[in-house]
Amino acid sequence: MTNGDEPTGATTTTVVHAELVSDGEGHIALSGEIDHGVAPQLEAALDSLFSAGAGRLVVDFARLSFFDSACISALVRAHTTVTERGGSVKLVNVDRFAYRVLQIAGLVPLFEIERASDAGDGPDD
Repeated sequence: MTNGDEPTGATTTTVVHAELVSDGEGHIALSGEIDHGVAPQLEAALDSLFSAGAGRLVVDFARLSFFDSACISALVRAHTTVTERGGSVKLVNVDRFAYRVLQIAGLVPLFEIERASDAGDGPDD
């Protein structure tokens, strides 16, 4: 932030929670900032789900405050793995900013996307 409102020494906690639910569907909840330093946690969570037999993924963006190319790369690799298994990747609670990043990167067609409630502010594609 440039306005000086950010507290000195503030840290952002990042959580990647993954679980395999019924019928081979894996759920990943992202929280905080997913960047190059945290992406290995996301990769490990995805690998764990794939090892457990996940053939479909639901990735929840509700508590995600920031993501960079490392997160995008992990999602694209997950898409490749899941589609090879005949499944799909669904991104849920995607806010308008995250949607725009995915759109600019040309990735919207890869995923089933469920927009967050604030998504009504702009176009759907």
